[in-house]
Amino acid sequence: MKSIVAQKAGLRFEPVAILWSDTKPEGALQPKPNTLGCVMNFIAQALTKGKIVVFDRESCLCTGARAGLGFGNGYLTAFGGAGVDFMSAFFVKGVASSKNPEAYNAIVEHIPARERDKFTHGERIFPDVESAKRFMTEDLPITDIAEKYVIFTPLGKINQDEKPVSVVFLVDPVQLSGLSIFMGTLRDRPDPVFFPARMAACQQIGAAVYAEAKEKQPRAVLGYNDIAARENVGELIPRHMFTFAVPYTLFLEMEAGATDSVLDGPIWKDVAGKNKGD
Repeated sequence: MKSIVAQKAGLRFEPVAILWSDTKPEGALQPKPNTLGCVMNFIAQALTKGKIVVFDRESCLCTGARAGLGFGNGYLTAFGGAGVDFMSAFFVKGVASSKNPEAYNAIVEHIPARERDKFTHGERIFPDVESAKRFMTEDLPITDIAEKYVIFTPLGKINQDEKPVSVVFLVDPVQLSGLSIFMGTLRDRPDPVFFPARMAACQQIGAAVYAEAKEKQPRAVLGYNDIAARENVGELIPRHMFTFAVPYTLFLEMEAGATDSVLDGPIWKDVAGKNKGD
């Protein structure tokens, strides 16, 4: 499967489809079971290297990633049951935001040394623990899939009998401009692109898009402003790029509407042509 939108937008990387399945693709990359790590390191292999990547509940241990990819709300049982009380402090200023600093530090002592400083001082992405708790228990849309695997597959490797859940584009700022304007021609509303700035990178391409898929007029979801994910992934995803993810139904709508759209107009052709030389 080739994407007309990707071609007209001048994308550098092939779009990647997300699928839910009980069948694991042969030769797929997968994190080792019971090993904690950022899933974006693996997802980046699909986005920029054309690899097929798969996750299940045993190989997706990050609490945010479990919520992001569709394995229920991992925050509730995070770190041996410390749950949202621990995570809400971590999302603010770490031990300084904890109501029980002694218990918080006891958990941090068991975290790998390379990560301890981050947990001690916190990610500082929420103003207070109350808003962080609300995000984890109310604001973040949660999906708990019936299938065993969440699979990231380049569009060109999709079989005809497979139906993706969503599609992820990797875009630079100019391509983001073109696709967001294009989305404005498909949705008669002021916010055709949703930007959930507080979500983790995996949640922006997973949970947020899964939720949009349930809407009558689903939107695109902009992501990868997650500085923790960027720190983990490094240069594997070029630093100037973002994710632009859509439910599969919207992807098909975009494909059908791309010809003779703003992406075929003289302004975009001029802008896109100059972007190739940058």
